[in-house]
Amino acid sequence: MGTRTRWLLGMLGISALLLAGCTGAQDDDPVTSGTAEGAGETGAAVAQAPTAGEDRVAAIKERGSLIVGMTLQFEPQMYLDEDGEPAGYDVELMQMLADDLEVELDIRDLEFDALIPGLIANDFDVVSVGLVNRPPRAEQVSFTRPYVPYRQVVVVNSEAGITSLEDLNSPDTRMTALIGSTAASLVTEQFPDAELVELEGQPALLEVSSGSADATVVEEYLALPFVEENPSTEVLNPDQPFSQEYGRLAVPRGDFLWLGYVDNWLDYYTANGTLDRLYTEIIGPTDGLPQ
Repeated sequence: MGTRTRWLLGMLGISALLLAGCTGAQDDDPVTSGTAEGAGETGAAVAQAPTAGEDRVAAIKERGSLIVGMTLQFEPQMYLDEDGEPAGYDVELMQMLADDLEVELDIRDLEFDALIPGLIANDFDVVSVGLVNRPPRAEQVSFTRPYVPYRQVVVVNSEAGITSLEDLNSPDTRMTALIGSTAASLVTEQFPDAELVELEGQPALLEVSSGSADATVVEEYLALPFVEENPSTEVLNPDQPFSQEYGRLAVPRGDFLWLGYVDNWLDYYTANGTLDRLYTEIIGPTDGLPQ
């Protein structure tokens, strides 16, 4: 897969906009690590928007690559392996999609809060980072059917004295969450009296282990290995996940032909059990996806 995959190490000209609140796209194209066919002055292949009625599948095939926006920081869902190559559940899934389209996979690795602005700017064909459908996000992008299950849990500092969810909703409680994430929205909705600090993924957890924050909301697959390595932390109510949600792919808003294609593609691999098998092999046991 490594010889077929290219990715970005960053994006120039993208402001630090929250995913749930960005209002537009940036004018600058991202800078790639190499030159692709159809590249502009920056050397980056661009996911040119089809005109009204055109089929993005045909445009992707003509370009010869499927351009995907990701944040390769969430092992084992999506990350860089020891050789610096993209790996994980989402990477395998997008490789399957590219193979079925008979094109190369071109991964653009960006910070989480740059993905929706990049999709609005038409820098990629799809964002694959497990976004949960929220009304503010749906004003900016179109969402596919679910492709990844999420069990959200609360991780607390063991010395914070927090024994129940009710303890979290207090002005004295400092909570962290990934910038612009569903977890941040859940904290705001469920614990409005708590102080919320939005950070990148690993710093959000480290604030809790160091005692600088009392708790964080995070996906269970990320929480369990972190708690195992950091005895100053624990999962609150481990037998009762805080929230069960489902991540979706995001495509350009209003591109209904492409949305229909990806939905049908996901439906096929959900129905035949491929997605459940892939998730179990890479991440762990799953309760499955909605049929």
